[in-house]
Amino acid sequence: MSRRGLVTGMGATLALLAACSEVSYTEPQADVAMAFSGDSPARHAGANTWWHAFRDPQLDHLIAAGLARNLDVHSAIATIHEAEANARLVGASDLPQVNAEAAARRHRDEAGIVESSSATLGVSWLIDLFGQNRAAREGAAARLDAAWLSADVARLTVLSAVASAYVDARYFQEARSLTRQSLESRRHSLGLTRSESEFGSAGRLEVLQAEQLVVQAEAELPAFEVGFDQAINRLATLTAGRTADIAARMRKGGAQPRARYSASVGVPADVIRARPDVRMAERSLAAAVADVGEAQADFYPRLTLSGSITPTNVRRGGSTTTWGFGPQISLPLFTGGANEARLSAAQARAEKARITWQAAVLRAVEEVENALAGYNRDGRAVDAQNRLVTNARETVDLTRYSYEQGQADFFPVLDAERHLLSARQGLAAAARQQALNFIALSAASAGGIGLATG
Repeated sequence: MSRRGLVTGMGATLALLAACSEVSYTEPQADVAMAFSGDSPARHAGANTWWHAFRDPQLDHLIAAGLARNLDVHSAIATIHEAEANARLVGASDLPQVNAEAAARRHRDEAGIVESSSATLGVSWLIDLFGQNRAAREGAAARLDAAWLSADVARLTVLSAVASAYVDARYFQEARSLTRQSLESRRHSLGLTRSESEFGSAGRLEVLQAEQLVVQAEAELPAFEVGFDQAINRLATLTAGRTADIAARMRKGGAQPRARYSASVGVPADVIRARPDVRMAERSLAAAVADVGEAQADFYPRLTLSGSITPTNVRRGGSTTTWGFGPQISLPLFTGGANEARLSAAQARAEKARITWQAAVLRAVEEVENALAGYNRDGRAVDAQNRLVTNARETVDLTRYSYEQGQADFFPVLDAERHLLSARQGLAAAARQQALNFIALSAASAGGIGLATG
C-alpha cells in the first residue's frame, strides 16, 4: 500500500473512532403534575422580592445585611471563582503550548576554553480528534454553572433563614408582652382577692388560685425571653452582625410580620425549573455525563503535533541551528484495566447525578405542596383565633362585672383571664405560623410566587 493510501486509511479510521467516542447530553425534563393543589396561575412582576409583602423596613434591613455579609454566600462566591479558574485551565488545553529554554556552557577541551550558548523554542498542540478536550470543556462549563447556582441556593437559604428568624423574634416578643400584660392583670386580681379575703368575702382557695395564675405567668416568661434571645443570636449569625445592635433595634417594638398579599405559585414545571437547587443538580448531571465522554476518549489514540528550533552559538566554532517538526501518536495498548475502571467510575457518577436530580425534583414538588397546604389554611386559623380572642375578652369583662356586682364569685374571673391569655397567645402563634408558611412557600418556589393584593 502506498504512503498516501496508508494516511488516507488512517484518517478514515480516526474519524470513525472519533464519532464513536462522543457522548451526547440532553437536559432532562421534570415529569410533574399540571397544577399544584389548590393553586391558581396568577403571577406578579415583583414576586422575586417576596419579603416586601410584609412591608417591614426592619426585615428589609436585615435581609439586605444578610445578602451582603453572610459567610455562606461569600463561600459560594469563592466556589464560583474556583470554577472560573478551572474553566480557564481546561480551555487552555485546546491552545498550542509554547515553551522556551536557554542554556550557557563553558568547558575545556584540547583547543582550550570553549564557551557555548543555545536557546530552544518549542511548540506542541494536542489534536482533539476524539473529543476529550471538548468533553472537558463542557464539564468545566457545567460545573461553573453549578457554582453560580450554588450561590443562588445560598442566597435563597439566607433569605428564608433571616425572614424566619425575624418572624420568630417578633413572635416571642409578642408572646412575652402578652404574658407581661396578663401578669399585671393577675397581680391586680391577686391583690383584690387578698383584700376580699381579709374582709371575709373570699376564701383561702380563691387566694391560692389567684396566686397560682400569677406564678404560672411568671413561669412562662423565661421561655419567651430565651426564645427571643436565640432568634436575635440567629439573626446576628446570618447577617454577620452584632447581637447587641440587632437586639437594640428589635426592642424598639414592632408588630408581628404578616404578608399583605395572597400567594399563588403557578405551573409546577415552571416552578421546578426556577429552583436553583434543581438547576444545580441538572448542571452537575451534565458535568458527570461530560466526564463519561472524557473517560471514553482515553481508549483512543492521542495525536500531538510538536516542533522546536534551537540556534546554538559556539565561540571559535561559529553557530548552528537545528529544528524539528512532526506528529506524535500515543496508543493505549495495555493499561491494566485502568481505562475500564475510570470509565465505569464515570458512568456510576453520572447515574448517581441523575438520581440526585430526580430526588431534587421530587423534593421540590413536596416542599411546594406542603407549604401550600399550610398557607392556604393559615388564614382560617388566624380568623378563628381572632374570634376566640374577642369572645374571651368579652367573657372577662362580663365575669368581672358580675363579680363586682356581687352576682358571682371570683373563680369565673380567674378562669376567664386564663382563657384570654391562652387565646391571645394562640393568635400570636397562628400569625407566626402563617408568616413562616409564606416564607416556606416563597423559598420552595424560589421566590417565584405570584403576589396579589389581599
